Amino acid sequence: MNISNFILFQLAWFITIFSATYGMPYIGMLFTLLWMMGHLSFISPNREKEIKLLIFSALVGYILESILVLSNIVSYPTQAQFGFLAPVWMVTLWINLAATINFSLSWLKNSYIITSLMAAIAGPLAYSAGAKIGAIIIDDINALIVISIMWSIAMPLLFYFSNNLSNGKHIQSQLLTNRTEETECH
Repeated sequence: MNISNFILFQLAWFITIFSATYGMPYIGMLFTLLWMMGHLSFISPNREKEIKLLIFSALVGYILESILVLSNIVSYPTQAQFGFLAPVWMVTLWINLAATINFSLSWLKNSYIITSLMAAIAGPLAYSAGAKIGAIIIDDINALIVISIMWSIAMPLLFYFSNNLSNGKHIQSQLLTNRTEETECH
């Protein structure tokens, strides 16, 4: 499952970036939608938790990407603009990434420091690759530093949210068990 998760993540990233570059961002968005439908169909026991994670990731991604646009840290070529402030296809990349948290990136779940360090490197590399392909415009090294800082905070936040979704259910079931035991004792 982890290998196919990673391959589909990479495939969705490339299709989304290239389709945005060539003025057809809906192709990458459609592919990601289909991939998410398949992804969710294979994880039925945790589907609700995964949907919450994908939605949270989309919201965080839209806010952070919009801040980058409003701050003139990044911009998008005319053919890649598709949405208000942050392009919708960028938000689908965040959703795509979130689908790896409990699978191909699950080995990072308990190490926020390593997650932060890896994100500080991988984030700017992904944006640089997108810029070389022509989907995004990054003007200078300072933009990459800001992106690095943003990702070093955002990625552990996504993992923290995912971990708390799991812990929240555990805590709720533990409270219910404790209440049941108290009721039986009285």
